[in-house]
Amino acid sequence: MQGIDAHRPLSSIARRAAALLVAGAVVAGCVTSGTSGTSPAAGSASPAASPAVVTPAGSSSAVGFYLRAWQSQALAPQYTFGGLPAATISGGKYIDGLVAIPMIYPGPIYIGLSEQPISAAGIDKIVAEARQDGLLGDKSDFIETPMPGSITAHIQLVVDGVTHELTGPMPSNAGETSVTPGSTAAFLSFWNRIGELGVWLGTDLGESTPYTPTSIAIMLTPPADASAGIAPTEKPWPLTTAFAAFGSPSGGAGYRCATVTGADLATLLPAVQAANALTVFVDSANAKMSAKVEVLVPGDAGPCAAQ
Repeated sequence: MQGIDAHRPLSSIARRAAALLVAGAVVAGCVTSGTSGTSPAAGSASPAASPAVVTPAGSSSAVGFYLRAWQSQALAPQYTFGGLPAATISGGKYIDGLVAIPMIYPGPIYIGLSEQPISAAGIDKIVAEARQDGLLGDKSDFIETPMPGSITAHIQLVVDGVTHELTGPMPSNAGETSVTPGSTAAFLSFWNRIGELGVWLGTDLGESTPYTPTSIAIMLTPPADASAGIAPTEKPWPLTTAFAAFGSPSGGAGYRCATVTGADLATLLPAVQAANALTVFVDSANAKMSAKVEVLVPGDAGPCAAQ
């Protein structure tokens, strides 16, 4: 049986983390693979670093503007690998991380994102809302009572050359609103606004097109076993780098993790886009591994770099 998981508000993205709770590798000590480079900043479900921005000029807040919204939780890395920022705005493009996921088994290991151009007026609306909500001041932590095991919502904003690293609880509903600037409710209201950009900004967003990543994170895992009578499909590993030299060991025996960019990405991407959870890759040494994929967006160094 199969279906499609509908596009959903930011208040429900904890579902993605739950869907990723699979037995697998512990991601640790990750580095790039082969000749691959690293991505420029910090990752989804991992500490953030400031992206490079252009010094603002003129009256528009759009110059040098950056936004990324993601979630984190105090879980072992294998349970959060594959998570995506819910929303990213960089270089005048909005990258939507709340994508429709085919509800099939074995499901794809690569989840493609979409992007839309966003106008300067649209960015100015976001900045005005953040300022009205009291999110561009000195306060950055909107978690009133930390709860063990709870999900933390993160928003990174770069406005007028200043980076704001905001944290708060995940919203419990999509209708949270507040007129009190600097409050937890104001943070939640802004988070939900980001999750409704299409409705909120309307014509300030352009046509949606597929997002082509410049880097992805790969976690190699022990080869998949047959499941429910479905036998794994073996495919050749497309990179010249064998599994034993790919990235770094990932904490658990038999697991490896790496960020892939450049020529390696161009070679590997078609293979992982065509793979599913039961695909087993075979390298030049006849070693066999399965893989998980996390698409990285601008400003997101990913889970391997964070270890």
